[in-house]
Amino acid sequence: MEREAIWFKTQEAEESMRIIAEKMLQLRPRDEIRYRPYRVLPAAKQEKILEALHVDLKQIYPEAKEGDTAFVGTVLKSIADDTMALVVQGDVTVFYRGEKVYDASRENAGEKKILMLEIKKGENEVVFLCRCGKSGFGVSFTPCVSHYPDMWAKDYLLHIRACSPISEFYDEDGVGISRLYHEETEFDGVYVYPDVPKPSDTISFDQIFPDSEGVCAYALTYCMEDTVLKYQLHSPGKVMVNGTEKETSGEISLKKGDTVLIKSIRSKRWGFSYEENPSLGIPFLHSSRPCGDRWLTLGTFGSEEPCLDFPMGPELELQFNRPYQTENWKKIYWKLTDSHDTIRPYMDTCFFAQWFYALMVGQYGLLQAADVLKQPEYQKYFIDGMQIMAEYFTYVNYEAEQFGDPTFMARATHLYDLDSNGSMGMNLAELYRLTASPEALHCIKTLADAMFRNIPRFADGTFYRGDTMWADDVFMSCPFLVRLGKATGNSFYYEECVRQIKGFYQRLYRKEKKLFSHIFFVKEQQPNEVSWGRGNGWIFISLADMLSHMPKETDGYAWLLQLFCEFAEGILRQQDESGLWHQVLDQPDSYLETSCTGMFLLGICKGMRYGWLERSVYELPAKKAMEGLLKKCIDEDGNIYGVCKGSGCSMDARYYKELGTVNNDDHGTGIVLSALAEFVRNAEASGTIRASDAER
Repeated sequence: MEREAIWFKTQEAEESMRIIAEKMLQLRPRDEIRYRPYRVLPAAKQEKILEALHVDLKQIYPEAKEGDTAFVGTVLKSIADDTMALVVQGDVTVFYRGEKVYDASRENAGEKKILMLEIKKGENEVVFLCRCGKSGFGVSFTPCVSHYPDMWAKDYLLHIRACSPISEFYDEDGVGISRLYHEETEFDGVYVYPDVPKPSDTISFDQIFPDSEGVCAYALTYCMEDTVLKYQLHSPGKVMVNGTEKETSGEISLKKGDTVLIKSIRSKRWGFSYEENPSLGIPFLHSSRPCGDRWLTLGTFGSEEPCLDFPMGPELELQFNRPYQTENWKKIYWKLTDSHDTIRPYMDTCFFAQWFYALMVGQYGLLQAADVLKQPEYQKYFIDGMQIMAEYFTYVNYEAEQFGDPTFMARATHLYDLDSNGSMGMNLAELYRLTASPEALHCIKTLADAMFRNIPRFADGTFYRGDTMWADDVFMSCPFLVRLGKATGNSFYYEECVRQIKGFYQRLYRKEKKLFSHIFFVKEQQPNEVSWGRGNGWIFISLADMLSHMPKETDGYAWLLQLFCEFAEGILRQQDESGLWHQVLDQPDSYLETSCTGMFLLGICKGMRYGWLERSVYELPAKKAMEGLLKKCIDEDGNIYGVCKGSGCSMDARYYKELGTVNNDDHGTGIVLSALAEFVRNAEASGTIRASDAER
């Protein structure tokens, strides 16, 4: 630890929890949705979630010949100072922050190259000198978290956007592309693509929606200051202010805050013109474009001209957190006044309102702290973040269809693994319990359907991952399933929990150790016989969670309880003298690990509180675990140390021993908060709270 242990500041679980929670909120500040313009560039696409941006210069310069060059530039915007893995592929020379950092001409230009670079909070310019060759002309690049160089740093640990280097597109996602050179030369800093939109006083729907089938389109603006809107309709239409239709006289007086919606019906000249007015605009749109971006457009709807008097789309509801739907079931969303320009919502954080299982662990821990400490602001952080996820769930799936990768919540678009499903479902179920949010209910139903439709299963119904089964997936499924049972009253979900545990038990349980292996390899039909700490922790806290929610009369409940108690015995045997548990539980030469210690403390305390575990046997080990966490894993400022980074899998225990640790990772922070909360609940039930009692 870099600073003194929290133990020397306080031995109180509640105060420790408060310090950790405040540090968590400091490191993971809440954020808000920001809407930005986005210019669609067919030559620059990110086709899959969290993967590379591919820039194909042949689409812009089909005449390019071998030896020709062009420059591709972007600005990597980071929310923090950090180390980045920039993954590059193509025959390119890379200039980062003005310095040459890689030249593919001296290596194999066809291979991916991982460049470890220091990235600064804010703007970091990258320029790629691209050479045209037989294998292509362009570049693919991915800015990644340094220790996960296989996915775009967007939703977890680090947030980086690739923004346009062209000033008129400042802070918009994109790249700039230079003119074509017939030799290798220095860059003059001039980008010629994409074109910069020019101001216009006319909205031409036939140009904005050139291939549309519908006959009705809308334009929207807001009044920023009291003013007069002067306009001329070129086709049949109507003008609405704050939802009320006005006479189409060509001039309307507006008050600050008014919303103006113009509906237009397709005709020979489809649209309207207006007198430029700086008092009109889109107040929530973050744009640096010289054209002003004063109007949004939406279309198209309807199939017959009478739709002028029939309310559609934004007349029924003016909203920006999901796509609209047309009569032929097509989804559409707001554009600007150019066919290439749309708007997109952004969440500029890698923690708040992002769809990743570890973040759900962190937020669930904060919710537990809110309950024990009676801190409504912690609960509000949980509710607000989860509600944004629920509200934008439909939209990000639409974005994935349109652009390949949404601006945030990318993993919500790929519900084919339990990591992207179960823990989100658990937290959304908690959101629904707290708020009865209809958006949360929609997500819960969708996730439940995805879990039962998309996840591979063995013949006995147990989930697995194709080639492997992971202990982790007990947590990624059962806490959600048991909450589905609570929410619906359907005992099927409780029975499904029992079915899953029996399948994992059959393949992973090491009876002689009373521990679980981490992985079952399907082809070999054998477990790896490695009892990874956190893998066992996932199962232990899931069993405790299921038993606390499931009716006792559920068929299989007694067996689950027996397994939990037997498993607790195996865990207890492996506790280190420090009170902590090891990365590989039964191998003392592996390091002492924080997240599994928190998980075992959590499960043991819940077991004592519910009367499943003998207090006389487990109370002292629980206090030792609490003391160990406060002395060795948490500093006085609430930073969490010694949390194993996200794991892959191996038959070899050395793989797990060599996995590094991450500070303030949600696998640890959330679990420690949940463990401390359960320690307090149990201690209140038993009449003891101080961890220092372990010394007596």
